[in-house]
Amino acid sequence: MKRALWFALAFALLVAGVESLKVLVAWWQAGRPAPGLAELLSFAVFGVAALAWWRHSVFTCRNKACLLPDEDKTDARETR
Repeated sequence: MKRALWFALAFALLVAGVESLKVLVAWWQAGRPAPGLAELLSFAVFGVAALAWWRHSVFTCRNKACLLPDEDKTDARETR
């Protein structure tokens, strides 16, 4: 049940992000007049969607297995 709720939230955020991008593109192509309420809300929604994608995308590492190993504690000059 919890996974279904997260999936629904992610889908809603995806749709909101796409729709806000449409509004922002139309605003940009109109010559960037003074932004109205729709454009300001679109900036906010697109920012939240971008932040959520950045934090929870497939490019993040959720466990230590995908991280680089720690450097050796010995000094590199000592091995020469």
